[in-house]
Amino acid sequence: MIGRRLLSMIAAVGLLFGTALATCTSPASAAEPDALVRGAHFSPDTPGVDVYLTAFAGGTTMLWLSSVGYGDVSSYERVTPGLYAVAMRPHGAAASTPAALSWTLKAGAGRAYTAAAVGMNKQLKGIVLRDELAQPRAGTGSLRVIQAASTAPHVDVLAQGGPTIARDAAFATQTSYTAVPAGSISIVAKSVGKPSIQASAHVTVAAGSIGTVVVLDTPNGGITLHTLLDAAGAGTVPFGSVPAGGGATAAGAPQRTDWLALSVTVAGALAAAAGLMLWVGSRRRL
Repeated sequence: MIGRRLLSMIAAVGLLFGTALATCTSPASAAEPDALVRGAHFSPDTPGVDVYLTAFAGGTTMLWLSSVGYGDVSSYERVTPGLYAVAMRPHGAAASTPAALSWTLKAGAGRAYTAAAVGMNKQLKGIVLRDELAQPRAGTGSLRVIQAASTAPHVDVLAQGGPTIARDAAFATQTSYTAVPAGSISIVAKSVGKPSIQASAHVTVAAGSIGTVVVLDTPNGGITLHTLLDAAGAGTVPFGSVPAGGGATAAGAPQRTDWLALSVTVAGALAAAAGLMLWVGSRRRL
């Protein structure tokens, strides 16, 4: 009798342990995806800076970007979702030096952002722009405009022979993405109210690509256009290094198999099955 009861207890424990082990390591309990963040320097009279990122949770500070100059835009970095402080300091200054500019960034899981400093130095401000990296429809690419030229408070941006990409875009704002035909196109930006202030650029749009046209100031009081490749297609987001605290699979990043979790899941399932067989056998002998 004691042997049978002991066998039943062992079988029940094996069943419960195996079921719990398999459940805890299932894909449903996988970590949420990282956020993607890149930095940009859009202040024409601000010299090179170092940019720091500080997580509100844990207070970890890291040197994110070093010696960033006007018009520079970094590759995307993976960061753990959460609230961050972005701080700019003169290049080479100690991390303890008071920041010349700081602002906050709330990074959502699976989302992409551009954190930028814009405007002349005396009116410098930090902004966070939401980047949409959804795949455009077949045969087209997607373009949007970041209006970072203080010389032209409002601009129109048109693709010659194609759609209007921005209409009356205000300084320090972004537009939504516009589908444009794949191929080589000419883009013209004009200051609203001052059409003599304008700039043009030739852009090659690859099918499936996602890009940004940045309107910037020039030293002589004009404007110029810079083009950025946000993503060349599904799974081809341009990444930078992976900072501390990151590591979960980011949107658009290559998927990896967690062999340890898979092994434990299989072991849990086998343990559950073995426990069930022992329990059934013990019940038949009772």
